[in-house]
Amino acid sequence: MSDNKITPRDTTMTFTCFVFFDMFNALSCRSQTKSVFTIGFFTNKMFVLAVGGSIVGQLLVIYFPPLQAVFQTEALYLSDFLFLISLTSSVFIVAELRKFLERRYERHQIYKKQTYYYDELNIV
Repeated sequence: MSDNKITPRDTTMTFTCFVFFDMFNALSCRSQTKSVFTIGFFTNKMFVLAVGGSIVGQLLVIYFPPLQAVFQTEALYLSDFLFLISLTSSVFIVAELRKFLERRYERHQIYKKQTYYYDELNIV
């Protein structure tokens, strides 16, 4: 993009980035409080089908020549996918970290309330 022209690679990387961000966000939004590791990745079959369909659709847009022409995309290298996954998984990592910290804070608050309650009972 140094010459201010948008290349098919630019289009492909941007489009794939949006799709992957959306997939990782959907994965992290399955529950507001529970980790996806607690829920399980494959417990919701319709969700798995939807994500799988989105990924297959994206791969078709990238590698199937008729769709490449329509969407102005080109094939990506494995290194491109690794870069995109490392970038877009950040939304998943941050969401899981937020849930972990919220659960930890909540447990701490409950512990403080219980400790305060028992301290009140022991006052002579």
